[in-house]
Amino acid sequence: MRRRPLLAIALGSVAAAAHASGLPWETWESPARLAAIDADDVVLERSSHCLDGCRYDRSNAGAEGAAANPYPLRWLYRDGDEVVVLDERGPGALTRFWLTTGFGTSMCIDPAIRVRLYLDGAAMPTLDLPLAALFDGSTPPFTPPLALDRLQSSGGYVSHVPIAYAQSLRVALAGADDGGSNPCTGNAQRLLWFQLQFHRIAPGTPVASFLAGHDEPAWRAFLAHAGDDPWNAMLLPQVATTNLAPGGSATLATRSGPGWLRGIRLRLPRSAYAALSLRVSVDGVLAIDVPLADFFAAPTDAQAPARGVFVGEDAGGWLYAWWPMPFVEDVAIALAADAALPAAVAIDSALVFDAAPVPAEAGRFEARLVDTCSAASAITLDHATGAGRIVGVAARHRADGVSTRGYLEGDERARVDGAFAPAWYGTGVEDFYDGGFYFDRGVFAGPLAGATVVDTDGSGSTVAYRLMPTAPLTYASALHLEQEAGYAPSAPVPTCVRSVVYAYRRDTPLLIGYDAFEIGDAAAAAAHAYVRSATASCAPLAASFEDEPPTARSALACAYGDGSSHFHFRVADAQSPLRLRRTFDAGAGVPGEQAGSAAAMIFINGLAAGAFAPAPANPSRRWQQQEALLDVAAGTTDFDVVVVPEFRAYANVFAESRWELRGRWKDAIFADGFDAPPARVLAPP
Repeated sequence: MRRRPLLAIALGSVAAAAHASGLPWETWESPARLAAIDADDVVLERSSHCLDGCRYDRSNAGAEGAAANPYPLRWLYRDGDEVVVLDERGPGALTRFWLTTGFGTSMCIDPAIRVRLYLDGAAMPTLDLPLAALFDGSTPPFTPPLALDRLQSSGGYVSHVPIAYAQSLRVALAGADDGGSNPCTGNAQRLLWFQLQFHRIAPGTPVASFLAGHDEPAWRAFLAHAGDDPWNAMLLPQVATTNLAPGGSATLATRSGPGWLRGIRLRLPRSAYAALSLRVSVDGVLAIDVPLADFFAAPTDAQAPARGVFVGEDAGGWLYAWWPMPFVEDVAIALAADAALPAAVAIDSALVFDAAPVPAEAGRFEARLVDTCSAASAITLDHATGAGRIVGVAARHRADGVSTRGYLEGDERARVDGAFAPAWYGTGVEDFYDGGFYFDRGVFAGPLAGATVVDTDGSGSTVAYRLMPTAPLTYASALHLEQEAGYAPSAPVPTCVRSVVYAYRRDTPLLIGYDAFEIGDAAAAAAHAYVRSATASCAPLAASFEDEPPTARSALACAYGDGSSHFHFRVADAQSPLRLRRTFDAGAGVPGEQAGSAAAMIFINGLAAGAFAPAPANPSRRWQQQEALLDVAAGTTDFDVVVVPEFRAYANVFAESRWELRGRWKDAIFADGFDAPPARVLAPP
């Protein structure tokens, strides 16, 4: 299995840079790559979220009692003098590394903490430097706008430098534990919140691994745009002035396809932003129906204008959106005014189109508005079937009927493709938007994130945006994205969220379940020729996943410290891409010290086909799930699978309970995804 190139078209058009060697995070090379939905690309998050649903989403013990935070270490495992926060196997890239530190307010990073990046199995780190130097602008390429410190990102430290790797990546910290003296705090604490987004791509994909000092000048130049086309296509706009009366509507433009709506620029009085809505219909689907204030991340009470690379308000007062929007048959762009608009307004518009062909991988762009409140549960930000990638979120957050900033404590959680275990599990609202400690350095507006309204006392709102071109939230068959309301399930805060999710979608799933079996089902295990390791210890387990409220599961769980697992799938007409999903017990390790399950190589029909990464331990929510992308010869129908763990002192157990093989949706009639029946949603185990 190898990556399929996007459709090649003429130089200067939308996909000119989308050549076969392009990697999915290199969206700065082509608008078509941003719109591409590819089941060979999975973006996951590793974070310091609390393992049992408590409110303490960071590593190292703080002032709380042991009962409130029984597992305070959130490292993946400890190896010698290092703690490891990420250990990935196979090709991919780390594209966002966020953290913050302090107690109540953001503080400097202890200069004694070092970060070490080990690439492709090397014994010596490719990068070894003080952790602070990853964000303070002193070490190229970790300089603005690719890396920001807490003063620039309002309490957060963040790097968007792509760390690509051909075979593996291990991110380790030295000196990150509590103890001794921390000159930034004056005590022994080193509280660290962290989030890492990384791409997991198909085995066999050629990747040039990161080298110390390597820069991404094109990515850097891309982020320097705020208001104009970041891809520099030099396309001529269609300009007009439209007068709109209260309750009226007007069509700004229509086009027949295939082609792309590449840019939208509007200028009108700011006081009318909330009373006018943008409506964009794509191929007969109303893809956008959102007030201008929400769609352009430009609230009328903004304390600073948004300056995102794709959306915002420029210095000349123009609202802009540079989301590339493909259409196959037609597109129509219109404005509609509320009846409450005080008076007629004149709107200057400049729309940019590109007649370039639309690659088969391109999804339909949509912007979905949610405006809801919850007193005791999570707020759903997005729910979808089919396949897609969320590339941005802009939202207003506030407490509902109380005065508190506790609404900013809520973690985002994303479950994808029928899995119970969250693929993304965040550490707080402001952390999601690259900030920290309730945006304690005030408003900011960067190319990828910003907070344009900051609530200082809990009586107001927080308005923020995050654009995710290199770290999208991807799904291949289904998605559920939610925001926790308050500190923790046991300590909710009445919360309201008004959010816009920007995404590329297709109506049919890219992947469906081919076959699965429970190792505790004797007949199913025998039918799949399942043979566990001779050293395996098996027992029934009644436990839960990490979702909220936690989903219970009772099944047989096996674990072993020597040997391998062997089983068989037979699937007629199996089609790539293929994935192997494992449901297992992660309770065997020690959080922060020893992984809950070891890494493993996957062999299919005697050939290396993929790998599982080490999994974090969680004795509180013991059920976990992992999915490996597979490299299997086309036309394979018999899958003789051998899973060979990589046992280490820090990961001496491999666990398993259920195995599932998933592959490409096989109905070729709906291959383009633009005219499809309702998607089937796989029921999780």
